[in-house]
Amino acid sequence: MKRINTANARQAGQAMVEFLISMTMVMSVLLLSIVMLGKFNDIRNRTLMGSRYLAWERTVWTDGDAVKNLVSDPTTAEGWSSTYGSAALGASKLDTELKGEVMQRILAGDRSSVTSADRTQNQLAASLPAMWNDYGGNALLASAANVAVGTSVADDPASSQTTSALAQWAVPTAAAGRYLAHLNLPTRTLRSATLSISIAQNNDVLKRLWPKDQELPAFSGLTFSDTNVLMANTWVPDGSDSNKALFSQAVPAANVALVPSAGYQGLQKYAPEISTLEFGRVRQDVVPPNRLNQ
Repeated sequence: MKRINTANARQAGQAMVEFLISMTMVMSVLLLSIVMLGKFNDIRNRTLMGSRYLAWERTVWTDGDAVKNLVSDPTTAEGWSSTYGSAALGASKLDTELKGEVMQRILAGDRSSVTSADRTQNQLAASLPAMWNDYGGNALLASAANVAVGTSVADDPASSQTTSALAQWAVPTAAAGRYLAHLNLPTRTLRSATLSISIAQNNDVLKRLWPKDQELPAFSGLTFSDTNVLMANTWVPDGSDSNKALFSQAVPAANVALVPSAGYQGLQKYAPEISTLEFGRVRQDVVPPNRLNQ
């Protein structure tokens, strides 16, 4: 008959129970952490979406911020538009208005409505994405103050001319002078937009999940930030008069005489129509009335 050491058996059983309890705790924390990382990833993705939205909106809406005063800089879309495309200045949005739209459209819960009043909002959407809560049901994004929006302009390319996207060129004139032809186009057409979202700045639930560990501090919040850059196309002025004012600068013959009239007026007996030539004519096309008849 074999003798069984009951003391060792009890110790082995206790060790097994302690191991299972420890593993259960470790695996629970690990699973909770994985789920929370999924929530963080969703916030990161919406940050990327928001910065793209901001950059796109800034290419179609000018920046009327008086502090930035872009309208005084002819190399910006706003400054150029003040001379050649003033109607574009009416389609303007401030960064604060873009922030309102991002909060109502990008940082809102699924199936949230989109309205023209979104730009006037200064609070978070009534419903946030379902994943944006901790395990205690507290919102990870606490207030609109934790959302930051900023837009700016830059040269394209960085080495471009300071006042014109196209270099100036000189043309000899009939009076032995030189005419400096040029085409004024904005060069600061790169629109940059940055969106930053700070979450869980003082979240007790996450502090317990990731407590202080020796040199590592306790969880104190995260900030997700992304910058997106697009190039704006604002080179079409308003109406025929603005087009003429813009493009006639690049047509030397529309501004000065390049060929002395004595050099060709003597040819009228061979070609009478030569006296009606308009060198450098810059004028809108007019369809003859008989072409419009049905």
